[in-house]
Amino acid sequence: MSKTAIPTDVKRDLWFAAHGRCEFAGCNKILFQHGITMDKCNISNYAHIIGDSAKGPRGDEEKSKALSKDINNLILLCPECHKLIDSNEEKYTVEVLKKMKKDHEERILLATGIQPNMKSLIVVYSPKIGTDTPHFHKDALFNTIFPERYPADSSPIEIQMKSVLHDGESEYWMVEERQIEQVCNNKVLRALEDGVATHISLFPLGPQPLLVKLGTVLNDKYNVRVYQKHRVPDTWRWLDESVQNDIYLEEPADKSKEPVLVLALSANAIKERITMKYRDTASIWTITCKKPENDMMRCEGQLMQFNRVARATMDAIKTTHQNADRLKIFMAAPASCAVELGRIRMPKADLPWVLYDYRGEKDEDVEAITID
Repeated sequence: MSKTAIPTDVKRDLWFAAHGRCEFAGCNKILFQHGITMDKCNISNYAHIIGDSAKGPRGDEEKSKALSKDINNLILLCPECHKLIDSNEEKYTVEVLKKMKKDHEERILLATGIQPNMKSLIVVYSPKIGTDTPHFHKDALFNTIFPERYPADSSPIEIQMKSVLHDGESEYWMVEERQIEQVCNNKVLRALEDGVATHISLFPLGPQPLLVKLGTVLNDKYNVRVYQKHRVPDTWRWLDESVQNDIYLEEPADKSKEPVLVLALSANAIKERITMKYRDTASIWTITCKKPENDMMRCEGQLMQFNRVARATMDAIKTTHQNADRLKIFMAAPASCAVELGRIRMPKADLPWVLYDYRGEKDEDVEAITID
């Protein structure tokens, strides 16, 4: 351990830079409060990266004395981490400790630089899919919105049905619709009204008709950022990719029949299935992309492109089918697109929507939800 009398101003500046937390990578322990009693105290150690003695840990004949009081050669640690780095010099080298210090202090600088108005309500939607209920890790969600936003509360707002119903039961859709409306109105929208935050970070998974319903409640009147779960890499973060997988509309050759909308983004087979289902009795409008696949929604720019295409499609359908009384919608699309479809809905202008859910085990499309 160090025997150097470190000046008070150097200790102070190091505390400020580390924000009173252990700088060892992955520790981040608070050093001004006891972990069990919660009493206020100072459990910090001012550790030398290059030892203050040539014979000490990571010591150097030329540099040890010269750098013994240099803040750039000091790292703030808890006692356990200080003991650990001094017990294994081969693993915890000067270069490793310098990187820990740099990464920690840059992260603290970034975090403390976030403006107060950047709070976001983290909202999770995870109903049962079949018999499974998706689970979300809070830390992963918090890390996804950082550093652009930070959570308005220590826990996400969960929209999750607690009953034993699943999407093969008729009552499921009605109960889940009610759950979406109640939780959104009582928790999410009320929090916005109360000034807790002005922004929502939405993490959705679930049957697509319900995702559309969620989007109609958290519509474009509100400041919502919708995230998409990626398979590869395994993350919720929008990827910084320039993906050439353009989304576009295929219009029907015959526009005189009953209007049907198909979203063929996650899979292409839905186009053939719905064509076979209606044959010559419907005018089928299809929103698709160059390469439909499960993980096609990669970057946020694609979602904005879907938003524009979907809105233009609704306008075209409304203009073309002025005497229609409803629009049937079949979907094979990423969760974020299903939500966004609901968010662009204009209740007074668009036709009522009849949303279908595909039951793979029975190879049939079931009428799930109607949105007037």
